[in-house]
Amino acid sequence: MKTIGRNDPCECGSGKKYKKCCGNQSAVNIDDLVLGELEILQAQAYDYIAVHKSDELENDYHRYFSEMTMMNKDQEIYEMAFLSWYGVTKKLEEGQSLIEMFVEKQGKAVGRPQTLESLEEWKSPRLAAGIVTSAKGSELVIQDTVEGETFNVKGANPEIVEGCFFIGILLQNGITYLPFAQYFVYPGIAETCKDAMVEKMRKAGRDSVEEYLASDYLYLADHCFDLFTGRGKGVSEETEAVKEEKENIDNPAYAEAIDSMKAFLTEQAESSFSIEKAAKLLTQYFESETPKIRNPQIYSASIVEVIKADTELKKDYLQKDLAEAFGVSANSISRRAKEMKKILLAAV
Repeated sequence: MKTIGRNDPCECGSGKKYKKCCGNQSAVNIDDLVLGELEILQAQAYDYIAVHKSDELENDYHRYFSEMTMMNKDQEIYEMAFLSWYGVTKKLEEGQSLIEMFVEKQGKAVGRPQTLESLEEWKSPRLAAGIVTSAKGSELVIQDTVEGETFNVKGANPEIVEGCFFIGILLQNGITYLPFAQYFVYPGIAETCKDAMVEKMRKAGRDSVEEYLASDYLYLADHCFDLFTGRGKGVSEETEAVKEEKENIDNPAYAEAIDSMKAFLTEQAESSFSIEKAAKLLTQYFESETPKIRNPQIYSASIVEVIKADTELKKDYLQKDLAEAFGVSANSISRRAKEMKKILLAAV
């Protein structure tokens, strides 16, 4: 066993003496420090992917969204799932994925060797699907029941319980993994999801789970949502989850989105006609799609983006200005507005 002198440089790479760093009983565990730094980096990695602009990304985003059965009812979950998957699997013209580009850029600013070592491994993230065989707080053990591989995961949602089916992207954290952005767990139907995945792999001619998920990650996640609600089993009567979606028009988030938009346009001294037009269209969209909303401000900004093309407004309202005013990203406004236009145009 290797011993470290109290005055020797600490092996964590901090540059401090061991007695002043990890040798200090009150010091934070090095694994916890690295995990904390990696959690910050994975949030930065998602933001890096989310602000990327390209015609291919936008086209794929809307194409996959139109093919979803369940996730098209919760665009915020879909957006995070799509961007996470796209960012780690799609090679750009430069021959690199967005996650690889992030690692090369951000790696120069990482000082701790252990953190940098794990970050470099993010160039080859793992796509995993399997059963949660152990769940202790934020630590999971996920068993790939098709190929037998086991993944030890730290930093997961502590409410996850044993027996769930897990689908997600995993980033290296030493000998363990960190779940990346949006991942999925389906309680009570693990074997059903596994059997469905095996059948889909067979039809797609894929022997490897990872190879299958690289192309069909979103489809599998969406199908398991379908199975979870009972629709995928051919159940004829509505499940409670579907009923909730239909009754969601009274969601207070809808009123918040409309009120926020009205307050903004009123502050900009826009006409009552323009304000009521925007409110009517946003209400129409909510009634048609009943989306699940986590951030109403995205919808407030997006409806302004929608109406500015054919409504006489006093200002141009660039996307970056709307993003700043409502505290959201310009890309989120762009994607949501494009989807709104499609739905509202079809309703005319």
